[in-house]
Amino acid sequence: MGAHEATDAQLAIARALKLLLKEKPLRRVTVAQLCRVAVINRQTFYYHFNDIVDAAAWVFAREVADHILQHASYEQWADGLEQLMVYMHDNAEQARAVIDSLPWSRTERFFHATLRQMMTAVVDELLTLSPELQVQPADRDFVIQHYTVAVWGHIAHWLAGGMQQDPHGLVRRIHFAMQGHVHESLERFHTHPGGLGLPR
Repeated sequence: MGAHEATDAQLAIARALKLLLKEKPLRRVTVAQLCRVAVINRQTFYYHFNDIVDAAAWVFAREVADHILQHASYEQWADGLEQLMVYMHDNAEQARAVIDSLPWSRTERFFHATLRQMMTAVVDELLTLSPELQVQPADRDFVIQHYTVAVWGHIAHWLAGGMQQDPHGLVRRIHFAMQGHVHESLERFHTHPGGLGLPR
């Protein structure tokens, strides 16, 4: 799963796949059906994708990135995360088919990279709003990585459990647990660069 500029054909395939998934599970969607709805030929489909699952993975990646990155701010990140998890919960068959078709390491790298973009925006916004906080680049990167891994850990656990837990309640708890802590971490690294000097 990766990000690149979409062609008109890819967008047509994505729209067609979403329409078909409202009627049937991913395993029952055929290339012929997809081409008919997208009004493209099979050659065009196979130019862009290897098979139906490959197309579904591309659509899934775009949906994940859109939900997260459109809300990449301190005030809205939880809204984006909630929309993402609700989307996955409501499209569980597609999400599971895509995730099961990929090595777990690839799924992890994709989610981590996307969540890191979100957390980078959050941290940089906080630093902009609090110019008195002077944080070393390595400490800034550590804060971004720490909270990226924390959020991804919850998503990974949720996925491993079959997405059974209510996504609204889960995101509410994640948001509540993290509220204020990113800023507090930046304040600590401002006072103690590199984490040095903190009492143990």
